[in-house]
Amino acid sequence: MVGGAVRDELLGKEVGEWDLATDAKPSKVEQILHQRTKKIGLIGKRFGTVTADLNGNQVEITTFRGESYEEHSRKPVVKFGTSIDEDLSRRDFTINAIAYDLRFKRILDSSYGERDLKAKVIRAVGNPESRFREDPLRMLRAIRFAVTLDFEIEPNTFEAIKLERERFAILSAERVAQEMDKILLSSKPSRGIDLLVDSGLINYVLPELIPCIDLEFDPAEHKDIYGHILQVLDQTPDKLELRWCAILHDIAKPLTRQKIGGEYHFLGHEVVGARLTKDILRRLKYANEFVDYLSKLVYLHQRIPNNDGLWTNGAVRRFVRDAGSTLDDLFVFATSDSTGANERKLEKYKKMRSELQERIVELEKQAEIAKIHSPLDGEELMAMFHRPAGIWIKPIKEHLLQLVLDGKLAQEDKDAAEQIARQLMRD
Repeated sequence: MVGGAVRDELLGKEVGEWDLATDAKPSKVEQILHQRTKKIGLIGKRFGTVTADLNGNQVEITTFRGESYEEHSRKPVVKFGTSIDEDLSRRDFTINAIAYDLRFKRILDSSYGERDLKAKVIRAVGNPESRFREDPLRMLRAIRFAVTLDFEIEPNTFEAIKLERERFAILSAERVAQEMDKILLSSKPSRGIDLLVDSGLINYVLPELIPCIDLEFDPAEHKDIYGHILQVLDQTPDKLELRWCAILHDIAKPLTRQKIGGEYHFLGHEVVGARLTKDILRRLKYANEFVDYLSKLVYLHQRIPNNDGLWTNGAVRRFVRDAGSTLDDLFVFATSDSTGANERKLEKYKKMRSELQERIVELEKQAEIAKIHSPLDGEELMAMFHRPAGIWIKPIKEHLLQLVLDGKLAQEDKDAAEQIARQLMRD
């Protein structure tokens, strides 16, 4: 038994996947497994790895390896090894280079990983620069393990990250995104972002965050925008969409900052931020659905804080329609985004959020807001005016919809809607 399975067992954590190493070649491993299960995965077979479901446990079995890496690629050139010592010596960190011999019931730990587990230290196996040169993703994994395990990165290992960080540029966006998700979902994600900044890896992961550092914000509340972002990040529930929103919601403030009447303002930062969000997440190869959802969250994140308590029912309905599936997350995020030392102001914002939620609940009892539409659709308007489809339809439908949202026209009153439409055409 090797790697994360041993590490988590020694830490008393639940093991999600069991990793085994063997001198048996992949074809032999597959032959042995066929005697025990039909649930066998061969996707990684050419790299020496066979997976299987054994009695409900996910098991990954890898032939002993000694690997070399091409200079401009992180994909290993697989060379099968013959001993567990060689296999362990190629691993990333000492805490992941511990093996447990299942036959003789003994720990194999030539890199002193158990010692580092007890000391709560992330230390590269052997020469840290060589480890990161072989596979630059290990630099990000070091930060991820430090944050998720609440360990410290050993100084020489951290210094090697700084020295080898340019190698980070060869990594695939998908692998970077996977590690970032794990960092953001940790119990103290701000620490992970700080380590990315201190190591310089932020330049390759999220360079748009750099201008927020030391950019004057509101001296009475926060030293800089970066400090506010980190506070919001730690206050946000551990849902991936919300954590990414926390990192990105104010990303455009450096681009929109203006000093008006002695105070800083960031007019339209949510609009610019929504565009930046799409650029950033597409660069990291996230799914289009995720990108669109996050962009919408960032675009709308100011709506609830900007509520002055004077919104008409029509304005509330429009907000609910605009928010759509993001509504619940917007309210959760608005709470997380409420920071600062002024307790009176924080309490005021909290009360206004509660009142807005109560109004929405009440209005939803009166009508299913999401289903509100113009009393006349495009087909009906074309038939009424004997005109083909065209841009003339949209303003009529939108005008009728606004009347419905404002409670001035019943959605089912087609006769009244027709009179209004005809008047619009005459005008």
